[in-house]
Amino acid sequence: MLFVPAAPCSAWAKLIIHSQAAVDIKVIAYESLTETFIFQGKLQPGDKREIDTRYHGLALLFFDGGQSYPVIIGKNLFTVNITGPAEPPAFSDSAENESLYKALIDNTQVPKLYPFASLMIQAKQLLESSHSIHTVKELTTRKKEFHKFVAENYQSLRHSDMIRRLIAQYFMMHEYVDYHIKGAPAVDIKIQYQKAVLNGVGSWLAILKTHIPEHEILNYCVSLYYNRGMVTLASLLIENFKDVAYCPGDEKQTFSFPEDLLITGGNGNREMQLNKFKGNKMISFVSDDCPVSMVETIIKARQLADRKKYVIVIPLQELSGKHLAMRRMVRSGNIFFVNDEKWRKDNLSKKIKLPLFVQVKDWSNPQNSRHLSGNPQPLK
Repeated sequence: MLFVPAAPCSAWAKLIIHSQAAVDIKVIAYESLTETFIFQGKLQPGDKREIDTRYHGLALLFFDGGQSYPVIIGKNLFTVNITGPAEPPAFSDSAENESLYKALIDNTQVPKLYPFASLMIQAKQLLESSHSIHTVKELTTRKKEFHKFVAENYQSLRHSDMIRRLIAQYFMMHEYVDYHIKGAPAVDIKIQYQKAVLNGVGSWLAILKTHIPEHEILNYCVSLYYNRGMVTLASLLIENFKDVAYCPGDEKQTFSFPEDLLITGGNGNREMQLNKFKGNKMISFVSDDCPVSMVETIIKARQLADRKKYVIVIPLQELSGKHLAMRRMVRSGNIFFVNDEKWRKDNLSKKIKLPLFVQVKDWSNPQNSRHLSGNPQPLK
């Protein structure tokens, strides 16, 4: 029977985190493919911290060292007792969390009294079952099981990280099998693999589009390959699903790029001004939460590298290592980054629809560079 937990709603939930050690933690809640911080901070030995949240479901307790542990948040007050990052937390006044951890550690069944915890165990078992597949036939069977499980249990799974994990493992399974057909050329292996991945994206769009905006689904699928440096495959997904390959925002933008706009090189430690760049340039806007914009920018930089054209990246967030990492995915040094916080705060207060490229012609002609339309433009 499908169980729908008390989802994020008007009812407040409360939990207490009690730590016996000095820890730096964060607690993350989930709504389908979206992550939300409900707590982040440092605790000293003996500290108790109350958290009030409207989120009801499975959250993850992350430690600064990377360790993470599930915590089910319900309507009743309970305490999460932390001894340190290396040990799972203990719980006071939360029989459901105790049952979940007993099932995880001792491989026991969760009592029927706690169907949400039981569903989390089922999802974990489904994930683990996929590790043993070797053939295309096994892959096809397991993919159908993933589809069925998510479709039938979406309303409960959405309040956990399990939709994210199941989709990620669904695509990882494609790399466990050999696509070679006897007598066929080796190049067919890559073609068959790419075709299977593209079909997989299409299937998840069909299954989830009534629940999740399609651009969010595609961006998540793109992120699975972009985060592994598989930019070419991520770009192929964008090319095949162009209608949903975007992040929403204001489409009508006009920007003024001053001569002294601060630019940094790919290593983040060489600063210069925009007027030092001669010839035509392409300005690209990107966002941390829009993988499509990151991939499209890297592909654009690769295409322009042979023509010795610059791509100047403007992040919608403060410039970070996540942005600078894009440089490693471009073979030449033609990608640079705007590192001007004052300009960013003054000009990027509104959300912009991405991807967005703006062509800046030679700086020697001020009419071409002072005020530019924000509509996407190809570089000719």
